[in-house]
Amino acid sequence: MWNKLKDIFSPKSYEKDITSNDAIAAILVRAAKTDHDYTESEKKLIDRLLSNQLNINSEDAMLLRLQGEELETEINDNVQLTRIIKQDIPYEERNQLIEQLWSIVLDDNSRTPEENKLMRVLAHLLGISDVNSAKARSKVLTKKNKS
Repeated sequence: MWNKLKDIFSPKSYEKDITSNDAIAAILVRAAKTDHDYTESEKKLIDRLLSNQLNINSEDAMLLRLQGEELETEINDNVQLTRIIKQDIPYEERNQLIEQLWSIVLDDNSRTPEENKLMRVLAHLLGISDVNSAKARSKVLTKKNKS
């Protein structure tokens, strides 16, 4: 009986129900909420990023973001979410995720210490070097300055 209870409440059993798309949506939402100002602009950006990345329509992207919002509040563990992502997403595509995270962090044209800390943690957990994270940030800033 003790083992059954342990299995029910272990993070692994919960992870089985979470797809990498759910985990990505939750991580994107977490990045947007880190500065305690989750704006409509950030929500639309997340929808657009999910739609483009997953090749889904805007309505499905919005529904996935809403699932991500719920998951983000339920799971306070970045390790658990990034573990799910790493199981399905190859390393090369994780660089793109870091770029997407930077685009959300930089959407409001400012960076808080909390956002910087989150980005360092997420890059590390996803196996992305500080150098590659900085390159992703620079790429996002360059795109942002051109538009």
